[in-house]
Amino acid sequence: MNVAPLRPPDAELDPADVTKRSGSNFLAGFACMDEARRAGMTAIYAFCRVADDAVDDAPDAATGAGRLAFWRGELHAAAAGAAATPVGRALQETMQRFRLPPGPLDDLLDGVATDLAPRPFADDGELALYCYRVASAVGLACLYVLGPTSADARAFADALGHALQRTNILRDLRSDAEGGRCYVPANWLTAAGCERSWLAGTGPAIAYAPGGPVARIRADLAEAAAGHFVAAHAALRRLPRADRRALAPARVMGAVYGELLARLRAPAADLRGPRVRVGKAKKAWLALQVFAGVRP
Repeated sequence: MNVAPLRPPDAELDPADVTKRSGSNFLAGFACMDEARRAGMTAIYAFCRVADDAVDDAPDAATGAGRLAFWRGELHAAAAGAAATPVGRALQETMQRFRLPPGPLDDLLDGVATDLAPRPFADDGELALYCYRVASAVGLACLYVLGPTSADARAFADALGHALQRTNILRDLRSDAEGGRCYVPANWLTAAGCERSWLAGTGPAIAYAPGGPVARIRADLAEAAAGHFVAAHAALRRLPRADRRALAPARVMGAVYGELLARLRAPAADLRGPRVRVGKAKKAWLALQVFAGVRP
């Protein structure tokens, strides 16, 4: 179905303004890059951010669909050298400089569109497709800016994207449920004996007991994320040293999310507790470890 584009309220924002208002872990590795690559990564991030906000900040699904259609049109205009917004023009320059095709970011928009009419995923296959679209596809786009685009580099980006998104889902289980969203596959919920509503933290006390339904869901998500981290590290080890160095920004993000996952898996972590975070000082320390070659 064709949707008429609707100009979003952030269409005139500069990419730098978009990044400044975000505390995303995606930005953690930008400082180590040269100016051109940093500008390229900023353009990709800004496009992802405004696309996501087109849906999340919309008052209704129809408005969100119109705003998302606007950004899809701007993506294709950027590919044709005719972008009309600051974010679009920055993306256009990035696409031209680094020969970035629109395909991965088109996939991202398909993933973001899923949240216009959220429905439970039936199984892990549907969750995996969503994770590819909203995370792995972004990583594949970033490869063009970072440099390595071999099969192993793509395997690294794909696996890392799945690891990051599943970690995000685990971290945001309660807030997503409070907002009416659930990314846990329906067959996982059934197997764990867990009601969707319990993920909002308001279920019976037994639901949150150690080894109980919610704990099983959290463990399943954590195990899946950890498995993708293992796959990402295996692909990274197969790359030559120069490619591993070029992928340092992605490795920093992986290190930050690996720390986040470890905290989410800690015995004291609780769905009903404060949102788990990694502080700025810890992020800086992890980045230093990556740049020093201490961490993968």
